[in-house]
Amino acid sequence: MSEIKRVALVGYGFLLSTIIGVIAAVFLILEGFTSELVWSSNNRLLESVLVIIGSFILYYLLKRWPDLPKTSQDSMRELKLNKTIDYHDVFFNLLITLVILSFGAGVGPEAALLSAIISLSIWQADKLRYLYFQYDELKKLPLHETLKRLFNPFKFQQKYVGANAPKIPSVIKQKRILYPVFIVNGILAFGLLIRQTDQPSFIIKLGQSNWQLVDIWILPVLMVVGIIFGELCKLFYKVFHMWIRKNNLPLALKVGLGAIVIILISYLAPDLLFSGQHSLNLLISGWSHKSVGFLISMGIIKLLFLDWCLNFNWRGGHIFPITFAAMIEGFAMAQMLPNFDRLFVVAIIATTIMSELISPVVAGIFIMLFFPLKLTPIIILVAILMYLKNKIGFKKKSVTKHG
Repeated sequence: MSEIKRVALVGYGFLLSTIIGVIAAVFLILEGFTSELVWSSNNRLLESVLVIIGSFILYYLLKRWPDLPKTSQDSMRELKLNKTIDYHDVFFNLLITLVILSFGAGVGPEAALLSAIISLSIWQADKLRYLYFQYDELKKLPLHETLKRLFNPFKFQQKYVGANAPKIPSVIKQKRILYPVFIVNGILAFGLLIRQTDQPSFIIKLGQSNWQLVDIWILPVLMVVGIIFGELCKLFYKVFHMWIRKNNLPLALKVGLGAIVIILISYLAPDLLFSGQHSLNLLISGWSHKSVGFLISMGIIKLLFLDWCLNFNWRGGHIFPITFAAMIEGFAMAQMLPNFDRLFVVAIIATTIMSELISPVVAGIFIMLFFPLKLTPIIILVAILMYLKNKIGFKKKSVTKHG
């Protein structure tokens, strides 16, 4: 490969990854703007009317694109099955998610956002592949025609075909190096735009911890409490999902039921609207002196609200809502154990519940972001123990099934 071609590919890759980062940032900026527009009036009646209007908009969009919004799991499944992704619906995916988030659904933006980033990354790879294989032809074209092809978002792409993939070791090595570099570049573009537009941070630190090694004996006790809570949640979800599948409700009714519960939450517990990513500060401010009963109730309602939205077509991410709910339950438990370091208790409970409801790996990585460095070993320990517990449980199920 000539040096000029290599420079063109690298420069093009940086530009496309920047565009992907900007798209992700613009989506979050728009989501913040539209949410503020819908919910800033402090007039509950007006907000209820807007949610009803939003439900009609959502119904129309879902009628037109019934397979949307996609999650990252949907995109990864499609990628594994087809070795590529149909990325032509990526903006419709983001549009439907924007409607869902703006009108107060208790879900997060991360599912659709990750799905869009995965789809756009495949688009980037297809565009780079087109430049690689058509480089000699593009050189012969006038500059404006070359640019027109390279920056046409819907045409002039080349899908991956194993038989045509470059086999030269140096090219393969460069690809393995450049793709992570492009990802980092997209993240930097995303972060820079978010920072420059003064968007609220996803991550807040919950305070300082002074836990002592002598307190470690309570760790298994707290984990058992968290596991029981998570197992009860999963049991409820299973029964609820079976009921939904059995009744096979029409789309209009499902969207309408979702809107009704959003309106109810807006009257009864407005702090539980949206994903909860910007409500974590309540745990160290307005809710810091709330009763144990209040905190436990809020955590449970948040999880019920999340599952209701997911099952009634107000779909989105579950990581932020579960994080918020798990933290609430952690602070409730800390209230009951005033002789122990508060964040020590919260970290154990939150990591355990998240491990049960999502995965130990996600829980360990995500929970660490909110706690002081001193609690990192505890969070990692709980995540490892939960991973081992799940692995042993899976083996037991396999033995029972084949025995």
